Amino acid sequence: MNKNNVREGEIIKKIAEKFFQKFDTTEYIGDIDFAVKLKHSANSIDFADEYLLWAEAKAASSDVLVMLTQLVLTIGKAKTFNKHLPPAFLGCFDNEKIAFIPYSEIQDIFYQNDFNWNVAPSDRGTKEFQQVYNQIDKVVNHNLPFNTYLFDFEKDEKDLKRFIRENFIVGKSDTTKIKIDKNNFNIIYNKWLKIVKPTIDVDWDVVKKNGIIDGDFYLADLLSAENKTLKDKLFVLLHKNYYEANRRLENGLFTSAKVDFKDNQKAYMQFWAKYERPPLEDYWDYIIERCDLLVPQDVRERKGSFFTPQIWVELSQRYIAEALGEDWQDKYMVWDCCAGTGNLLAGLINKDNLWASTLDKQDVDVMCDRIANGANLWKDQVFQFDFLNDEFIPASKGGKLPDELYQIIADEDKRKKLLIYINPPYAEAGTGLGKKSKENVAKNNKTYNKYKQITGNASNELFAQFLIRIYCEIPDAKIANFSKLKNLQSSNFSDFRKQYRAKLENLFLVPSNTFDNVTGQFPIGFFVWNPEMKEIFEHISANVYDRNGKLIQNKNICSYDNETGKLNDWIIRFSGKSDDIGILVGDAPDFQHNKSICIKNNIGKGHYIYHQINVANLIESCVYFAVRKVV
Repeated sequence: MNKNNVREGEIIKKIAEKFFQKFDTTEYIGDIDFAVKLKHSANSIDFADEYLLWAEAKAASSDVLVMLTQLVLTIGKAKTFNKHLPPAFLGCFDNEKIAFIPYSEIQDIFYQNDFNWNVAPSDRGTKEFQQVYNQIDKVVNHNLPFNTYLFDFEKDEKDLKRFIRENFIVGKSDTTKIKIDKNNFNIIYNKWLKIVKPTIDVDWDVVKKNGIIDGDFYLADLLSAENKTLKDKLFVLLHKNYYEANRRLENGLFTSAKVDFKDNQKAYMQFWAKYERPPLEDYWDYIIERCDLLVPQDVRERKGSFFTPQIWVELSQRYIAEALGEDWQDKYMVWDCCAGTGNLLAGLINKDNLWASTLDKQDVDVMCDRIANGANLWKDQVFQFDFLNDEFIPASKGGKLPDELYQIIADEDKRKKLLIYINPPYAEAGTGLGKKSKENVAKNNKTYNKYKQITGNASNELFAQFLIRIYCEIPDAKIANFSKLKNLQSSNFSDFRKQYRAKLENLFLVPSNTFDNVTGQFPIGFFVWNPEMKEIFEHISANVYDRNGKLIQNKNICSYDNETGKLNDWIIRFSGKSDDIGILVGDAPDFQHNKSICIKNNIGKGHYIYHQINVANLIESCVYFAVRKVV
């Protein structure tokens, strides 16, 4: 291959023609430079694209780890693994060499919480690039015999072709089923959730209370042949046309429940016709061990908070210093109890005083890796803890809290020098029409059940559950948190405000869509609370920043609890019985729902407030419309 003045596109074309001519290399996936997949004949049943390689390409000689890091950041930014079945290998090549790495060896990188996937993949100066680089370097140089995966185009041409021939296996094109392995079993699970799970005739709330998740049914399907589960120690077994679930030992005997299909297995048979199962037995133990990847959607949604941009992390720590004093890092113990991968604690200097816990063990592992690469935390002060379910019991007595942290929580004086510093998840359970219900997200935990009577509708919000448990069970500890503003203004939080009587010392507001994975337009606030001073929130002047961190204005935030009328309550008083003029479409009275406000000819099917406009209420309808649209 001519190494001089060769363009990237030319290199890609030559690599495809010389080494991957038996495969389909014509389709591009987002910003991935090169993709290799199986060819399907014209009359084959193409259920899904089976990719064998996603690769990064460079025109000039480049560092393998740098190229792989850029590829991983490109995939993570686009969430490509949620749209396509992942390939057997990731790879990279330039005008001299090509390298491969098994996808399964690095897939955990994509399951990190609290990671900023919005960075430019080509920007080597970001801490995210360095973090992924270090993780890939660990795999390449410690976990793999990497010399067998790196090939020089000229010196190793025969070995490269042999590697491709032995590892990029093409089945018979007309009968190929998708093979299941440790690369893709969790992605196929996501498809199974949509197609097979709804046809299983079981009360999911009941089986969850018995410690069984939908992933257990999926494993029963996956590790089976001729519709019979081969692994007998699973929580759920498949017996031809029904499941045996809830298997447990009582009085020396196994008890179980029979679970049938609602559709005589029609959807089940159609789904599994696409896949070759069981996987190779070599993968069984791995798949069972990594069943943490088969986590119900409600748990995934509350595993950790959205990634907190560094600009807001730094600003939040300035506001904490204003409230607690410039020496707060020396005076206060700091616990992030929904830490993700520890991003919120970045920049804090006194690691003796820092504690980090998270729901997911994978995130604990990531934090430990970050510690090995210089993160300012102690390993024994990073731990797995489900804050909405686990009890405050020290590790020495069988609990999950480190003993030293438990002693702080249990001591009245020490608690006053504890700061809970968090960006909790914002998921909400639906409470009425127009709400996208996420019942299991917010309601399937002990904190919800314990405090729902005193917090009312606010108990549907996960961030409110974090706040009320901290306030009630770690009394007088200082609280600093990111969240929406519902706890200050929403009528659904009126009961919450009566119970949560911490004084709000400081507040700033920033745009929500500066946070990773947040697309809505609404303010996110950072709050500094002093629970030692008891008062019901009524009013505060908040600083407002634009997306670049520039202070642009102050905004008065009021609870409105003492107001007698709400805008939507007011317009209902003028409801008409005819629509001689049109239909006014109303929605929740806040900024992010203003885009829904319009005037139509007919009542639609959406979950909105439909107000019939006629001569008798024309003026009031125009007032409502003007007030909603003026901002």
